[in-house]
Amino acid sequence: MKKMFIDLCLEQVKLGGRPGSNLKTSAWKKVREEFNNKNLTNYDQRQFKNYWDMLRKQWNAWKKLISITGLGEVAPGQTVQMDQERWDEQIKVIFIYL
Repeated sequence: MKKMFIDLCLEQVKLGGRPGSNLKTSAWKKVREEFNNKNLTNYDQRQFKNYWDMLRKQWNAWKKLISITGLGEVAPGQTVQMDQERWDEQIKVIFIYL
């Protein structure tokens, strides 16, 4: 469901439905209608916007985390490897973004 939501949003962005940092009302309507029809759900625009905001915060935290030098990555875009002490330090920093 997350992938479908992101794909629908990206489609609207490509069609010019994102003039700034968020989708236009008409673009949200299209995302809502298509998502709800495909998944037999009844989410409203506010719920989609909240999800968008949460995903954006997670993305920003991920970008911050992978920008740290000296970290190992198991598979591109998947898992970051570091010792526990360093994780504890980074969690404090990352939660500022969430």
